[in-house]
Amino acid sequence: MTLYELLTLLASIIAIVISAVSLVRTRKLAAEQLELERITAELSRLQIKSIEDEENLKTKPQLNVAITKLGSSSHFIISNTGKGSAYKVNLELIDCKDNPLTSEVNHILPYAEMKPNSRIKLMASMHLNSPRKYQVRLNWQESSGEEVSEIYWVSR
Repeated sequence: MTLYELLTLLASIIAIVISAVSLVRTRKLAAEQLELERITAELSRLQIKSIEDEENLKTKPQLNVAITKLGSSSHFIISNTGKGSAYKVNLELIDCKDNPLTSEVNHILPYAEMKPNSRIKLMASMHLNSPRKYQVRLNWQESSGEEVSEIYWVSR
């Protein structure tokens, strides 16, 4: 073998070694890149879910109930502090032997549509022996048609 053939063989062997090292490094980088792509896809999925949840909150009502007293008259006040309308809103007292709600409630409830930032005022006739706390169930329907029921404890 001549000197040129030996140099060519040596250069070829060095090229093969460099290619093998480069291939191993590239495979490690490719595996890391695939892991980063998987993480990016997961983050994108979570962001999309967060945006969808935010959009759903824009159409959901958030109802509250409280008892207020002004002078000698008391009222149950149902308020919608959410960003969506509530439909067929109804109030029901749970385990209440002495119902303070007046007969006008039967004409008002179920309330057809409660828009955002609106209130319903229901007259209540309280006396000295009336309970201090009431357990109240609010039922309503969301714009999606889903029936929702929540229980509140209200005190006067």
